[in-house]
Amino acid sequence: MATAFGIALLAGPAGASDPLYPKRVWGGFTGGEMNTSVLVFRDINRNGVYDMGDQPMPNVAVELGKPGGDIHIERTNVSGFANFRMSVVKRDREVTDPGRYTFAIKPPPGWSVTTGNEKQDSEYVVTPGAPGDMIARKTTHPVGLAADLTISGTAPAGVKVTAKGPDGGHRVTQADADGRFRLPATPGEWKVEWASERRNVTVAQAPVVLAAFSEKAKSDAAPLPVSHVTGFDDLATSGVFEVPSGYGGLDWYNLVAMHQRFTGGPGYINAAMSGDFIAYNSSGHPATVSSRAPFDFTGAYFGAGWDDAEGETLLIKAWRGEEPVYEDQVTLSALGPVYFAAEYRRITRIEIRTEHYWQAAIDDFAYRTEK
Repeated sequence: MATAFGIALLAGPAGASDPLYPKRVWGGFTGGEMNTSVLVFRDINRNGVYDMGDQPMPNVAVELGKPGGDIHIERTNVSGFANFRMSVVKRDREVTDPGRYTFAIKPPPGWSVTTGNEKQDSEYVVTPGAPGDMIARKTTHPVGLAADLTISGTAPAGVKVTAKGPDGGHRVTQADADGRFRLPATPGEWKVEWASERRNVTVAQAPVVLAAFSEKAKSDAAPLPVSHVTGFDDLATSGVFEVPSGYGGLDWYNLVAMHQRFTGGPGYINAAMSGDFIAYNSSGHPATVSSRAPFDFTGAYFGAGWDDAEGETLLIKAWRGEEPVYEDQVTLSALGPVYFAAEYRRITRIEIRTEHYWQAAIDDFAYRTEK
């Protein structure tokens, strides 16, 4: 048959099969399997939509409810997917029989579903010839999680703590017997007060932990004028590397930066706040950031690199010359970061270490310098 361009197109007999490129004979069972999945993501902008800028969230528990009432739990992988194997023939897989299956997200403590679909269901039917010989009549939609925003810290035991939010509303609580307090928050600028202490803090994407009051560090010095935030993304394009002295005008020791997926540790992915790279204290041992010229440590996002380190304690200490002036403790999670609002003024060295020598994931390290 000639085309408008004068090229002949030859068609073989209907149904003919070339032995080098055989066609499948449809109608029978494949005996294979495929995944049926749920995507869980960190809803960075908290808008209830999986959109640009949102991140996969590893290590979230997803419960599969089977037609007979049995349940099966899977965790999301480094790409945010909880995968359940589907096969009619392979009877040891998670989805094997036709019927209605449910998928229920189990948010970690301190996290909430933003997308309104914490539980979903679908009817599965046998379909010979499909990869697992079964299909879902409808697929699941992505499920977004966001951390419940709070402001926490320490104050004199029993003292009243007041916080004024961006909408002008007030939150009031009382420090417990150990001096700990926690207030619910929303994104924006907050003013926190107790006794004679005044703190200004920005709440963004993660719970905020305020640095402890330090009498030694008390100073009327104004904040240094030049602000910096480093996410460790401009040192390399792949892999893992030691952060060199001089980077950003500071000296770094035993701090390593890497692509968040280099190791597969869920905390490195869940704690990443900007770009693809994140830093950590190498081999879980103490790291330092220092400078001959005094600098202000504004704060940073911190998380635990590995799920086995859930609840690890971050220990931060800072000096002016040889004098220790600040010391704080922060509880870490591999499910997501907290923002440690340090506001350490005119320091020359910070030590970052963990109580049990697990790696702390660090992103968006913020500081100020004279120039």
